[in-house]
Amino acid sequence: MTTAQITTAMPPPVQTFLDLTRALTSLLSEENQLLKNRRPAETSALAREKVRLTNEYRQALETLKADEETLLGARDSDLRKTVHETTELFRLELAHHAKLVIRLKTITEGVVKSISDEVARQRNPMQHYSHTGQMATKGAQPATLSFDQMI
Repeated sequence: MTTAQITTAMPPPVQTFLDLTRALTSLLSEENQLLKNRRPAETSALAREKVRLTNEYRQALETLKADEETLLGARDSDLRKTVHETTELFRLELAHHAKLVIRLKTITEGVVKSISDEVARQRNPMQHYSHTGQMATKGAQPATLSFDQMI
């Protein structure tokens, strides 16, 4: 069966599911490019669309699971293979996205910790003895640091 034949014989819920899966894969790919190019702030423009697609995807998946045998046919059908291949591409892109986000989070946490450690080091200089033989105390104040947790 050719791709054209699969498309014409495809039930509307399956076509909707495939369209949503492809749209989400494309959106994640775009977001991954922004993250790779160190432009995470620009991903916020995609957030609303991602939430909308994710909600529609969840509903389409529930519809597909509810009537799987009727909509997708036999276990070895071409339609089921198409759904599997499309879903697998989505999962690969999603896994790549997760790796990028974790990597950026780790880098961000490392930078924040380095800054915090340096501030603490500068505010709390090394302890030493004063001219009287007592530990010199300088009224060190705790370091405060605030940051935005969004990537």
